[in-house]
Amino acid sequence: MKKKLFFALLFLVNISCVFGQNAEKVDFNGKDYYLAIKPPSGNINGVLVLLRSFGNPETVLAETNLPNVAAVNDILTIIVPTRQKLYADSFVVKKINQAIFHVVQKFKVDTLPFAIGGYDFAGTIALRYAELAKAGSSGIPVVPKAVFIADGPTDLFNLWERCEGQIKKDFYSGEVNDAKFLLERMNEENGDIHTNAARYKDLSPFVAKIDAPGNEQLLKDLGVRLYFDTDINWQLSNRRNSFYDTNIPDGSEFIKRLQLAGNENAAFIAGRPGVKPNGVRNPNSFSIIEEMDCVRWLKKSMGIFDPNNWTSPYHITVPKGWNKELMSFPPDFATSIPGKGVEDITFAPGWADSKSEEYWSYTYTWLLNGKLSPDENELKNSLTMYYDGLVKRNISPRNIPANIVFPTKVTLKKDKNGQTYTGTINMLDYMAQRPMVLNVVVVRKDGCVPEKTVLVIKVSPKPQEHAVWKKMNEMEGTMECGM
Repeated sequence: MKKKLFFALLFLVNISCVFGQNAEKVDFNGKDYYLAIKPPSGNINGVLVLLRSFGNPETVLAETNLPNVAAVNDILTIIVPTRQKLYADSFVVKKINQAIFHVVQKFKVDTLPFAIGGYDFAGTIALRYAELAKAGSSGIPVVPKAVFIADGPTDLFNLWERCEGQIKKDFYSGEVNDAKFLLERMNEENGDIHTNAARYKDLSPFVAKIDAPGNEQLLKDLGVRLYFDTDINWQLSNRRNSFYDTNIPDGSEFIKRLQLAGNENAAFIAGRPGVKPNGVRNPNSFSIIEEMDCVRWLKKSMGIFDPNNWTSPYHITVPKGWNKELMSFPPDFATSIPGKGVEDITFAPGWADSKSEEYWSYTYTWLLNGKLSPDENELKNSLTMYYDGLVKRNISPRNIPANIVFPTKVTLKKDKNGQTYTGTINMLDYMAQRPMVLNVVVVRKDGCVPEKTVLVIKVSPKPQEHAVWKKMNEMEGTMECGM
């Protein structure tokens, strides 16, 4: 167990060093900058906006490996500083808007899903920013699919009371000084909370003492996670804090209200013990978030394909011995193919055996977002790009001589039923390194999955009278939609 933990920690340290060096500093409004941590693959499937209060963006890379884990999962991370801000007022909302507008233009990610998060007061800002985005106000350019915080206050009214309580208790100087600073800052910017309650209600993600639905209801259909270090014995021993002296009760109440409103993707997460970058134990830390679990949740909330979490919206009975593989679409070897979604592949047992009757015989399903209506030419072009890319990807690793490589040629013709296309794929068999002709059948399954396009594609060098085609046709016939 210790050995596994050592290698896991070594992995996180290594990727932290690599991405820390490759983080790009980007100026975006003439006086501010954000850090961009880009996926090493070059593919961007989503954008994570991380906010940082009371520190430069670079400090985040020392506090959490979340940007690095997101990057290896093809998520672009942007770390935006919010200066010494405690809530999402017009100043900080405008600044985040400017950063996101810049990201959209620079990285061409206007059609991709976004998520937002932060630690401490940056988390408070992220939560309220997501609410404002859902409300369609403040000129916010994108509506995030998910929002999360690490030990951030969710109720400014209770925060005010806790600050007064810390000053009165006068036990730990760090918390007392923080409390004095927070009350002074809030008073200076918005006045006393008791005489300016309406202003603070507008700034607060929610108000626990008000039973009526509040700002939090705007997040009833977003992914929401609130992370807290729940080690109350540490709080009692080191800070003389009960749960009521922490952000935990408000956070749990926030999630309860979202769940009562029907949000099944809202969760209170008891995080791991918080540790600061210098190794000092502190529950108020970004490190309470377990990075890999968080990224898996982000991908699911953002609708990004993950083979470990994907649930098929249809069912196909696979013959014994046939092997399955899942990948995002378009594949990395043919990124220009129109459409985004999932490719679900099923290989015949003898697919890679040149002596088998099932050599190069397999079927795959393209499950694409939206209701698309590709014609013969579009399908032909997509298949051409697909198999051209597949060949090119294998040239170097298989040491294929350049003089035997030739462009893929696809023929395709629509049948009378209007849902089936039959043709051939003339390509280089990169395994045997010789020309090959695959017979291909494309079947459109219109209406199979709501708001999706389903294409079942069957290929084999064998003629359609061969037994392997009977198996592939039978497999297609077992497809049950709407699972």
